[in-house]
Amino acid sequence: MILTNRLFVRKAPAREAKSIYIFCEGTKREYQYFLYFKEIDSKINLEVYPLKDDQDNSPAGLFKIASDCIIKTESNPNPKYEIIEGDQVWIVMDTDIDKLESRKDPIKELRSKCNELKWHVAQSNPCFEVWLYYHFENIKPKFEGGSTCKAWKPLLDPIGGFDSRKHPIYIEEATINSETNFAEIEGLLDVGSTEVFKLSKAILAIIRDKIQMAKGKL
Repeated sequence: MILTNRLFVRKAPAREAKSIYIFCEGTKREYQYFLYFKEIDSKINLEVYPLKDDQDNSPAGLFKIASDCIIKTESNPNPKYEIIEGDQVWIVMDTDIDKLESRKDPIKELRSKCNELKWHVAQSNPCFEVWLYYHFENIKPKFEGGSTCKAWKPLLDPIGGFDSRKHPIYIEEATINSETNFAEIEGLLDVGSTEVFKLSKAILAIIRDKIQMAKGKL
């Protein structure tokens, strides 16, 4: 459940403001996390697509959802979002190491299609919890089973689990920590690495001052 006691009142953004459109593989934590920034500053027009549990969240499925929401065609004359110059489109997804062999080619194809459209991919290995972990830790953990999503979720428990009011405020620390620990092996993300810092830099470029104010009011 998204908590409503925010620190700022949302104002309607001017359309000339830069817009960021985010399509997440997860329906809960990712959506709640990025939604925080939608309400913090009128300078950023951030749209987080509300993925439903019964929708296809595979790499191909996410790309189709994003395309249907953005690309105007003869059969899709009124897409959900209107993209203008300077806007960014991001697909946030997991590696899901247990299905790596079946997902390797679809992820590669997704990246290729996004590259053609100048869209962006923020992949985590194995899951979004890797990104959340780096909000309060600056060293990549070493433990058995680190390649599974199930193993990462308990790492959030010592800090109270995921909190949609607390974690987003530490996005700058997460950006630094995750980029420092980022690694690729033969073109694939290493376990415990996440590309979400690339998206967070785009967000911070617009609202860093408001994030610092929010942190000071905790």
